[in-house]
Amino acid sequence: MFLFYIDDSGQIDYNPNASEYFVYNALGFNSHDWNKINQQVVELKQNIFKTPNAELLELKSNWIRIPKEREKRWYLKKLSETELKQLTDRLLDIIIQNNIILIAVVINKNNMLKKYGQNAYPPNIYAMELLLERISLFMHRKYKDKQAIIIADRCSNNIEDLLNKNHVEHRGKLGGYTWKNLSIVIENLLFVDSKYSNFIQLTDICAYNVFRAFKDRNPNYEFFQRILSKYDRDEKECLLNYGIVCKPLDANKDIASGMINFLKKPIK
Repeated sequence: MFLFYIDDSGQIDYNPNASEYFVYNALGFNSHDWNKINQQVVELKQNIFKTPNAELLELKSNWIRIPKEREKRWYLKKLSETELKQLTDRLLDIIIQNNIILIAVVINKNNMLKKYGQNAYPPNIYAMELLLERISLFMHRKYKDKQAIIIADRCSNNIEDLLNKNHVEHRGKLGGYTWKNLSIVIENLLFVDSKYSNFIQLTDICAYNVFRAFKDRNPNYEFFQRILSKYDRDEKECLLNYGIVCKPLDANKDIASGMINFLKKPIK
């Protein structure tokens, strides 16, 4: 059995003040490795925060990186810049050093509005469809004898219902969502509170790194580069449409952009 934990970065809303991109990131691994990886995160929290209840201290990427967010949380507020960097580096090391696969979907909301206008899908619904397709594709290629369960960060009841309703309606169709049967993805989408899930917290960090690289149009963003090797790739070692999907693309703009060109090239 494979477990895929999902979290997002960016805003869902279609409005001029919201972020241009919405990202869903999946962090997957064989369920046999759950205890080992979880314990590594627990030990890291205990070593950094030095409190018996360290396992219950939630970590989010923007909390770690944004000073005003750190000030709201006593356990982050007390850390020095050196300790904060050590925390981030060691969290990324856990991802890099374990048998983990990453898959991300990036929705360009401006292009969604250009293409679909008022009929544009909610970006989180579209992103989840694409993400489940890519998870299914990965499983068919690498682990066709296994099945996968999807576990996502809790959100509002309305959004959870909408995501699950969409998933259930498409799951039973021969073509899956757009083209891929989802027989390997079993059960409904499961939702957990990120406060109690080290794996949601790990994938949150990855989601932010992808979001930041696209937001800044900078594939060389340090923390994005650190985890690139864990994203799924095609036979030519290219990320586009395997480990990282970006939809929809503007043929006059995005096709020639630095980020898309970067994803089309083999990673080193």
